[in-house]
Amino acid sequence: MPQIAVTSFGHSALRLERDGLSLVIDPGVLAPAAAFDDVAAFLITHDHPDHVNTALVASALAADPRSRVWAPRDVADGLAAAGTSADQIDVVTDSRAFEAAGMAVEAIAGVHAEVHDTLPSPVNLAYVIDGRMLHPGDAFPALPDGIDIEVLFLPVSGPWMRFADAVDYVAALRPRVIVPIHDGDLNDVGLTLTDQMSAILPGVYHRLRVGEPVQL
Repeated sequence: MPQIAVTSFGHSALRLERDGLSLVIDPGVLAPAAAFDDVAAFLITHDHPDHVNTALVASALAADPRSRVWAPRDVADGLAAAGTSADQIDVVTDSRAFEAAGMAVEAIAGVHAEVHDTLPSPVNLAYVIDGRMLHPGDAFPALPDGIDIEVLFLPVSGPWMRFADAVDYVAALRPRVIVPIHDGDLNDVGLTLTDQMSAILPGVYHRLRVGEPVQL
């Protein structure tokens, strides 16, 4: 099976492309305009603005009636309110498998990791792509038996996590390649420190250059 080309758009936004079809995960308000161009399918993990720019996703879907989005109910409701056709919205309420942009996807339903007990935790969908790549959203979810992750898009910063949690998650999954994500809140010093700390992670740590596709 052909490899998937992965492009980072910064923070948690990623484009996965194969056979001329593009799948974009979590294009939020930090993502550039290029994240919304020529997209066959969007996958949204949860309803936080750093993971979904509702206006721009709705605009992209309107520009291409063949494109679709898979998302939790609260995200879907926001897109519908922004004018997205119901035919283009697939509401994911539980764990299930489907195909998006020609790629096999398994959604794993859960909740956003707790930031504080006074704040609500929305639904969080982790996505396994091609049976081997995992975007966990804002959580470190347990995976169903039989899934062997080769490429882990690993959150490394945010108010809901410690770097130690990321280390433990890598130790549990043992991916071959670790791609850091969810680091849009870090300045250059923070990024350098995080990359230095990656030395304690098992596996190959590969920071993607924003906007440059890499075959994974």
